[in-house]
Amino acid sequence: MDTSQDDLRCGLCGQTVNPRHEQHHEEPVVGSTGKRVEYVVVELRGASALFQAADAPSRIRQTGAADLAEQLEIDLPDLLGRHYTCWETPGEYGGVFRSGFQLA
Repeated sequence: MDTSQDDLRCGLCGQTVNPRHEQHHEEPVVGSTGKRVEYVVVELRGASALFQAADAPSRIRQTGAADLAEQLEIDLPDLLGRHYTCWETPGEYGGVFRSGFQLA
C-alpha cells in the first residue's frame, strides 16, 4: 500500500500531518495555556464517536471512533459509555487541540 505524506491525516483533528502540525499535539509544559477535560462517549454512529464534556452535557462533539479507541488503547466496541480525559489547548480561529488522552 502506497501512502504519501499528503494523504496522512491527524487522528486527533483530521488535519494534514506535517512537522509544524505535530508540535500542536505535544504534551503541554507547565504554565502553558490549556486544561485537562473529562469527556464521555455517548454514541457510536457509523465511523464516528459522539462525546460530551462530563460537566457540560449540552454540547455534543464527534471524532473518528477508531482513532479515539487507538488513542485510549482500547477496543472499538468498548468506547460507548467510556469516560476519558485529554489536555485541551486553544488553537487559532477558535479551534481546540486535544492531546494526552487517558482513561478516566
